[in-house]
Amino acid sequence: MSEAGLPMRIVFIVHYFPPVNSSGAKRVEAVSKCMAAAGHLVTVITTRKTSSDGAFTEKLPVGVDVIELNRLGRERPSILTGDQFEPMYTGKPSWKRRIKDLVMKWFGQLPDPRLPFALSIGMPWLAKRAHAALEKADVVVGSSPPWPLLLAATIAKRRFGIPCILDYRDHFSECHEMPGGRFAKWLERHVDRWLLRKADHVVAISGPMAAYYRTMSPTVQTIMNGYDHEVLEAARQQARPSEGRTIVIRYMGIVSPGRVPHNLLQALVRFAAEDPQRFSQLRIEFYGNAALVNECLQNQYAPVRSAFHFFEAVPYVKSLQLMVEANYLLFSETSSNATLSAQGILTTKLFEYIGSGRPILADIAPETLAGSLLLEIGTEHVVANNPEAFLVSLRSESFYQRRPDEVSPNVWKHSRQAQAQEYTRLAEQVTRKQSA
Repeated sequence: MSEAGLPMRIVFIVHYFPPVNSSGAKRVEAVSKCMAAAGHLVTVITTRKTSSDGAFTEKLPVGVDVIELNRLGRERPSILTGDQFEPMYTGKPSWKRRIKDLVMKWFGQLPDPRLPFALSIGMPWLAKRAHAALEKADVVVGSSPPWPLLLAATIAKRRFGIPCILDYRDHFSECHEMPGGRFAKWLERHVDRWLLRKADHVVAISGPMAAYYRTMSPTVQTIMNGYDHEVLEAARQQARPSEGRTIVIRYMGIVSPGRVPHNLLQALVRFAAEDPQRFSQLRIEFYGNAALVNECLQNQYAPVRSAFHFFEAVPYVKSLQLMVEANYLLFSETSSNATLSAQGILTTKLFEYIGSGRPILADIAPETLAGSLLLEIGTEHVVANNPEAFLVSLRSESFYQRRPDEVSPNVWKHSRQAQAQEYTRLAEQVTRKQSA
């Protein structure tokens, strides 16, 4: 509730959102759900989805008014089509994916199919329900990626006279994982700076990301990613951990070039040669697009290929259940400090891993932001960017005994509910400033 004891009217504008199964959807999905549960009037305006956006496996959050708009700003429900979702870094890209990659190589993120949707927020034919929600809103939050959703929020601010918060789950400009020519990168920086000048407040998911955006705006706050404790606990109740000799190590999600766990793979090659019997107990599973890992196994790590198994992405609750059932979870991220973008990665998956309570094998430098967070949270995690550390663990007798879940009190501060409380306080602060 606001200081006056009244519920706030909060509108999120976002692309990644249920029914699509995507880790990018979980932040706004869970935060909006928690805000609504606290008594606030929450609306999510989102793009109409098709099968090319991902699998339709997720339910809409309870208590949240969801409005789906097509590219012209007219209300249209998501629809299953014959298309198939095709992420970056796929092993055998289609001709459409090749064209997209070529366009991004030269022009970066700027040519985006969500641009018409963003511009429709300012058009007179905007859907009535979306218009009414924005007209009554106390604050609007645009969440990125993709970047046009930030533009949509700034347009809503100008048209409806409401304060605007820009939420960055990833860098837009200077994103180390996104392609783009020199001119495209230059233009992205200028567009990003322009967007921040239009916003009343900016939220980033990590300290390094916030430091980058403070070079463009003084009103930047860090609200990290997290895990949905309600859904995770429901998954924990359904979990049935294996009691056999097999040690299951699981990785959930897409593997990009900086996320191939080379140090662990090198350790496994050495371990397979020195102790083939215990190596045969290991089963390493990847869920989601891990074509890069498969390619590396074939070309560089063939002796351990037999231990690896690859599966399609699974629905969210099922993925959490698989996390809880695993003996170990595998986390791999870039250890580069070359850019603030590379330093500031704190993915949703990392917090779900932490919330699961399972021990984590993290192929990442301990001094990185993610590495230091893991070491702070629990003592059971192996955090290293050298093969020797993983080899020591693999040789240990205790590695082959299932460890109990370790959920320390420190973990709760990374729940989505705690995030929602932070976001609510920020929304109240921004609206007070607007009315002052």
